[in-house]
Amino acid sequence: MNLRRSLSAAAVAALSLGLALGAGAPALAKGDVVRGNGNEYFLTNNFSSTANRFTYGRANDELLVGDWDGDGRDTLAIRRDNTFYVSNSLTGGTADRTFKYGRRGDVILVGDWNGDGKDTFAVRRGAEYHVKNSVTGGDADRVFRYGRAEDTILVGDWDRDRRDTFAVRRGSVYHVKNALRGGDADTVVNYGRERDVILVGDWDGDGDDTFAVRRGNEYHLANKLRGGAADRVETYGRPDDTVFVGDWNKDGKDTIGLRRVATSRPAEPAPAPVRTIKDGAHRVGSSVQPGVYRAPGGDQCYWEKVSGFGGTLDEIIANGYADTSPIVRIERSDAGFLTEDCGTWKSVEATYPTAPATSFTSGSFVVGGHIKPGTYQAAGGDSCYWERLSGFSGYLDEVIANGYGDQRPIVTISGSDTGFRTEDCGTWRRI
Repeated sequence: MNLRRSLSAAAVAALSLGLALGAGAPALAKGDVVRGNGNEYFLTNNFSSTANRFTYGRANDELLVGDWDGDGRDTLAIRRDNTFYVSNSLTGGTADRTFKYGRRGDVILVGDWNGDGKDTFAVRRGAEYHVKNSVTGGDADRVFRYGRAEDTILVGDWDRDRRDTFAVRRGSVYHVKNALRGGDADTVVNYGRERDVILVGDWDGDGDDTFAVRRGNEYHLANKLRGGAADRVETYGRPDDTVFVGDWNKDGKDTIGLRRVATSRPAEPAPAPVRTIKDGAHRVGSSVQPGVYRAPGGDQCYWEKVSGFGGTLDEIIANGYADTSPIVRIERSDAGFLTEDCGTWKSVEATYPTAPATSFTSGSFVVGGHIKPGTYQAAGGDSCYWERLSGFSGYLDEVIANGYGDQRPIVTISGSDTGFRTEDCGTWRRI
């Protein structure tokens, strides 16, 4: 949903200048102005792919990010004083729409305020918000007050209702509101450190926005609005990059964009190094790093995650045998990982095709990475097995739904599913 993607424009400015929209730590307010410096942009659809690189506007332009035309893809808009130049494609060239809105010194936020699938602007003046539901000039469609004038404001769809609303950040405490009105927060979350740089996005494509902490060029992504450890950690770009967030390829998942000063031979951000695991026993944090991995697998493939190296059965956290293309999340809390005859395990992102597939056979797949969500049908048979997954840690409670021995099974793989695994069902095709 486009509302999530518009998120980080302004934040970027705060991030690279060391400022925020209010008092406190630098934060990426969804739809806020991306200042920084440079007119060269690098957009990646995951943290290991080659970036789409293009130039746009001037090096000192204020930038905003949103889905202006409701096509599911975030694009860029330039603000110069109170004039906005809106583009509906991720290329350089002339803007698709130009108009004036608000005053020169206004703070601008971006979001889908009415749930129509299109991002629009809101003007912030202290604790008063002037919300516009179309990408045009003229009077606001709605005016209301919320929080304090000095508050740092984040924008996101926190409850999957397709409407963006506000969260107030005060230190490491977030007061989340699910409606555009005053009053008490609906949810209060303590997350990260007081001085952390925070981004907002839908990192797993489940329809709700959550937080990410940026520390240098390392991104700690959480998939739920809660405290505690991140669900995954990714490395991308340089520690001094100006960053922003959006869905650049309509897959429902937000990823990172970078803004840099153009050079005569611009260097693309280096993809994260591909991690590999060979046969044998490995200590987590030493010979193998935490992360999600995929292997070719096969009839003799065996793997296990262990809590210790005493050789006892109760130390086995999870295991698998004879799987085709198994995917496993190795966690920091695991003591070790053992594998035999599975082939070389690689970082799962390195196994993604150029575009997610709409037909596939046996194996484990990341939804949105290897395969597209949707409704699929296979020939099935007595040995056919399938399961929808909420994770790859190997726990039974990660199985959302499954089936065995079905003839011509039909399964809807949701965009909020993490993965899908199938064996001996024949070819699944989207219908």
